[in-house]
Parts: sequence; structure tokens; C-alpha cells
Amino acid sequence: MNPLIERLEKMRAAGTDNLLLRFGLGQAYAEAGQYEQAIVHLEQAVAFDPAHSSSWFWLGRARYEHGQLDEAEKTLEQAVAVASGKGDVQTSKMAKVFLKRVSKARGEPG
Repeated sequence: MNPLIERLEKMRAAGTDNLLLRFGLGQAYAEAGQYEQAIVHLEQAVAFDPAHSSSWFWLGRARYEHGQLDEAEKTLEQAVAVASGKGDVQTSKMAKVFLKRVSKARGEPG
């Protein structure tokens, strides 16, 4: 198992549960290609803080990678909205890149 995931899961098992823990787990699972696990943790992260644009982005990305195109599109649109509202230009740009990937995966013109 990934050492970061292992460490974060131990923290969660010990009773820690907050935005940063869930975000860290979600991102780590997504980067490891374990998208179902990532989605579970990132859904909890956005529940902890609906204004955390990076959680929305990673949730959308995990849904995209897992083939959940409709859910990915909605989530990535939310990431753009939240990021734009906070002036988080980088997250907004990354979410827009993945929105284009969703369209391409559907065979829609670019």
C-alpha cells in the first residue's frame, strides 16, 4: 500500500476526520488509480467544506477517470464556480481542462 495512504488511513482509524484528511486521502487514492476510494473520501471533503475548490476538482477528476462522465461534468462545473468565486485561477484552469476531456470522451466537438 502507498505509505501516504497507509498513514492517513491510520489517522482516520484513530478518530481523526476532517477536510484535510479526507482531501489528502482522496487525492492520494486518485493518484494511485483507486478512483472508487478517492470518490468516497472527496465526497466527504466537499461535505466538510463546500468552498474547498481543490476538493471539487479532485472529485471531478476521479469521477472522470472512473468513467462517470455526467457526474464528472457536474462536479467539475462546481469546481470552476467555487474556484472562480474565490479567485483560485489555477484550480479553475485545471477543472476546465478536465471539462474538455469529458466532452472529448463523449465524442463531442471540441
